[in-house]
Amino acid sequence: MTAIKPNKAPAEFIRLLKNAIDEHPDKPSLREVARRSDLSVSYLSYLLNGERDVPSNAAIRQLEKALNLTAGELNQAAGRPDDRALEFFRREEAAPIMQTLAKVPSSRLEAVRQMIEEFIESPKAKRK
Repeated sequence: MTAIKPNKAPAEFIRLLKNAIDEHPDKPSLREVARRSDLSVSYLSYLLNGERDVPSNAAIRQLEKALNLTAGELNQAAGRPDDRALEFFRREEAAPIMQTLAKVPSSRLEAVRQMIEEFIESPKAKRK
């Protein structure tokens, strides 16, 4: 019988989580972070050691809250959509947008993301 290895959280996610713990003003212990985020100490330890996959969005929100991180910051580091993005994907209007974006070559995705950010921040978009 072959042992199944758990998926590993992305290095950027682990790095951000470790830094948030190390740089937190309260200097919380692993046990305290686990308590504040309603996770087990062992799970958090495995996660930080790259032996577990990214937790659920609910657990990520709890970690962000416990460590005073910006909402969505850990999701971004994990390469996973946050709840706002998931809600957008469920909207009827999202399908044609996603179909158009699917045609964009990977090399151009960052430019498209920047254009969308600029559009959202533009004065015309704010007035509507």
